[in-house]
Amino acid sequence: MDTDAELVRQLKAAQAGLLAELAPDTRVRRVRWSQGETQVLELGTGAPLLLVHGALSGAAGWVTILPQLARHRRVFAVDLPGHGLSDPFDYTGVDLLELAPEFLRDILDALEVGTVDLVANSMGGLFSAVFAIEMAERVSRLVLVGAPLGVDRAVPLPLRVLGLPLIGKPLARFSTSHLTRDGNRKFWGQVLVTHPEYLGDSLLDEDVASARRNSVSHLSLFPRLGNSFKGVSRDLILGERWQALEVPTLMLWGECDAFFGGPEKGEAIAQKNANLSVIRIPGAGHIAWIDEPDRVVDEIDRFLGNTADDPPMGQPEPRLGSSRSGDPDR
Repeated sequence: MDTDAELVRQLKAAQAGLLAELAPDTRVRRVRWSQGETQVLELGTGAPLLLVHGALSGAAGWVTILPQLARHRRVFAVDLPGHGLSDPFDYTGVDLLELAPEFLRDILDALEVGTVDLVANSMGGLFSAVFAIEMAERVSRLVLVGAPLGVDRAVPLPLRVLGLPLIGKPLARFSTSHLTRDGNRKFWGQVLVTHPEYLGDSLLDEDVASARRNSVSHLSLFPRLGNSFKGVSRDLILGERWQALEVPTLMLWGECDAFFGGPEKGEAIAQKNANLSVIRIPGAGHIAWIDEPDRVVDEIDRFLGNTADDPPMGQPEPRLGSSRSGDPDR
């Protein structure tokens, strides 16, 4: 079995390859927060923009659109605790709604950023929404790309299987230790995106290396998120707390997103909060910027008031140096 040092080496190499291909000017730095250290990717100049990824992902998951977002902004992408190249983190017994504002406050302080725009996905959406509710003075605007954790308990079946009693953890350990590039592409197609053929090899390889390196942290997170019978833990559903969100907020929700009940859930929240709006992204899944990168970047830029005089990113083929040889079952 590989040691943690070897797993870290493999992940650093995979991330370096991904950055060299897609965002070679990205700066990589370590920052401290109250419970350890984590990694931040930084690109561009201008007003700060912080990207917060979802569960089981990492800061590198944003690299496919990092250069586009950095055309007008100083963009930071942070690894959440126990993800990417952050320190390992035990989520057992952790209150995520308390961890969220603590972590994001500490990261902004470490980066010497007072107020920031946030773009977040999935569990990162929950972290960012809670932070924006509790520390509104630190957030200018919030964009939630993909269904945010905290609106509904529904999750895709493949993830519910990993929460089954007795067999869930062993199955997750086995799946992670035997994960391959092709297997990872298939998983993304089942759960995260509608076009797994758009995924480049370098992104998939980095994601595999991250999953292997962080398997223990991820396994401690699964029970905290919910269980296989009822889905997301009830205490993570924000409910009426969404109405306390005073920061201007945009939800970019893929119409094919398999998480948290569909875009109508976000639209129902928006009907009760004038600070929140929802835009549906046709043909996009949970990681909407893979399926529809031009649309997602354009909507983010428009909402954040960025200049829109740059050339379009182009068509999604080819992407990330991919051969377009996707999941044959799709």
